[in-house]
Amino acid sequence: MSVTLTSPYLDSPSWLRGNLHAHTTVSDGACSPEEVIADYERRGYDFLAISDHDKFVPPADYQGQTKMTLIGGVETSANGPHILHVDAQEVVEPVRDRQVAIDAIQRQGGFAVLNHPNWQAHFDHFPQGMMERLEGYAGIEIYNGVIERLDGSALATDRWDRLLGMGRRVWGFAHDDSHRPGDVELAWNVVQSEDRGAGAILLALRQGRFYASTGVTVRKVGVKGTTIRVETEDAQRIRFISRLGIIQATVDSPEAAFTLPEDEDAARKLLYVRAECYGAGGRCAWTQPAFIS
Repeated sequence: MSVTLTSPYLDSPSWLRGNLHAHTTVSDGACSPEEVIADYERRGYDFLAISDHDKFVPPADYQGQTKMTLIGGVETSANGPHILHVDAQEVVEPVRDRQVAIDAIQRQGGFAVLNHPNWQAHFDHFPQGMMERLEGYAGIEIYNGVIERLDGSALATDRWDRLLGMGRRVWGFAHDDSHRPGDVELAWNVVQSEDRGAGAILLALRQGRFYASTGVTVRKVGVKGTTIRVETEDAQRIRFISRLGIIQATVDSPEAAFTLPEDEDAARKLLYVRAECYGAGGRCAWTQPAFIS
């Protein structure tokens, strides 16, 4: 069979947990940068980005206060749907044309994540048509913790599958979007990084070597030929999802595997396979897609 699965994951993982979306009193957060950093460190996080609204908090100013790796971030907010600027060096002008903003983020050496698509009463903070037109962003927030207490839906895997279904190769991120202490440790990314340096963590994020989680722990994601296997510590059910959100298989176990159909045309039509790992109390983890080639 000439069809194969291409996975972003490594065989020998070293996992680091972090949050890329947090606010402080520099914009509309309730806590100072020092308090936010100390809170995440107490919870055992490995990396953190403070991403205030259209304000840049230099990580170098605070790196000496923590063992976590601090990453530069800004939430580009004014004049349109919000964009997370990861690996920021300075504020990008929040122009109404979001493609111009994404291009500026790339020129600065950072990458863009489209924020909380299903926020607000119309569940459409980031219109799908705009997400489909925009180019050059790394991914979208498939889970945004603060939306648990706001209008709309914290979950946006529906948006993700629509993008993946049209052939876009974008990653799914999960963040707290913390504004006050109660918003912390709701959702995070767990990265396969070769070391704890910012460069290695950012490279892993760009390449999709991470999973998003609200509490389920993934040990390994492996791909061999046409089979993808997921091993977790605490999932009770694993589902394998393909093009436009179609559920291909459901296994009630902390470990599960899925093999592509033997018919090549049927396999190609799936486009990608990703896993959703469900645990106790509504917790979940989402792997990045393995693409069919």
